[in-house]
Amino acid sequence: MDRYINPFTDYGFKKLFATEANKDILISFLNAIIEDHKDPVVDLVYKNVEQIGEFNGTRANYFDVYCETKSGRQFIVEMQNSWKPFFKERTIYYAAKPIRDQGAREVESGKVKVESGRLKAVKKSDEEPTWEYRLKDVYLIAIMNFTFPRKEYKPDNFFHKIMLSDIDDHHVFYDKLTLIYVEMPKLKHVELDLDNPRDKWLYALYHLWAYDSYPEELPDEVFQKFYRQAEYANFTSDQQLEYERSQKLYRDTIEEIRGGRLLGLEEGFLEGHEEGFAEGHEKGLAEGHEKGLAEGHEKGLAEGTLQIAKKMLAMGVDKSTILEATGFSGKEFDRLVSEPGS
Repeated sequence: MDRYINPFTDYGFKKLFATEANKDILISFLNAIIEDHKDPVVDLVYKNVEQIGEFNGTRANYFDVYCETKSGRQFIVEMQNSWKPFFKERTIYYAAKPIRDQGAREVESGKVKVESGRLKAVKKSDEEPTWEYRLKDVYLIAIMNFTFPRKEYKPDNFFHKIMLSDIDDHHVFYDKLTLIYVEMPKLKHVELDLDNPRDKWLYALYHLWAYDSYPEELPDEVFQKFYRQAEYANFTSDQQLEYERSQKLYRDTIEEIRGGRLLGLEEGFLEGHEEGFAEGHEKGLAEGHEKGLAEGHEKGLAEGTLQIAKKMLAMGVDKSTILEATGFSGKEFDRLVSEPGS
């Protein structure tokens, strides 16, 4: 068993970041990732990670980490080990939930009520309160154990901070919804700046379970605690069992991904081979047909011209006129006329 746990497992990630005992670790991580020096996270409250759909029968969503600061900023942190269809859409959908919930909170407080599907102010006094849509910041941070497909970003571009922006002049149009994507596999080929808090945290995450001892490159107290919390020997027997189950699921997921890639490569090769063979066969037939037509046309034209020349000769037309009309040379005409069966 490795000395430190794998943070890419579901249990491992939540053990390190989603517990009250490790709240300071999460705060340090969030500040490093969002890089908001004017308004850093100083405290937070963990929220319910199970988010029920708005309508009966809709499935629940489970966040890895969901928390809120005293100022109302909300953070969703997701560890994703495999690419899923509509991955971007899923993350946007997740980020939209806390935005919608801010309206629901106003309803519950009695400031507004829902009437015919619309929010309407409730009059409690002479001054009628209204919900002014003053939304608090929402962040979704996706730690990706894979890369975006179709080479969407360059190999050394691993950190992506997304906001709504104007297409023409590229200014940030709305800055209270922030999507952050980190392509962790790219760190293998990138030299991180360990004087930068963000890079230090990504370095710690990426290399955690590869170490047998604490890395000297991370002297900060928060990283020392991070590694202590990640040490397998410090787990209770129940925690070790939960982690081992989660580790098995992680390995199964990785093997399924590898198997899918190999199968895709094999099917792609066979499909390409079959398409190439069919295309070559079809092209060969077309070229043969075209060549045959050309050769047949040429041969038929030559034979027809020879028959006309013979008829002209039988009618007493002089040889020079026949040669001029048919294009034959004198020697060629004599040879053709003298051939047996001609």
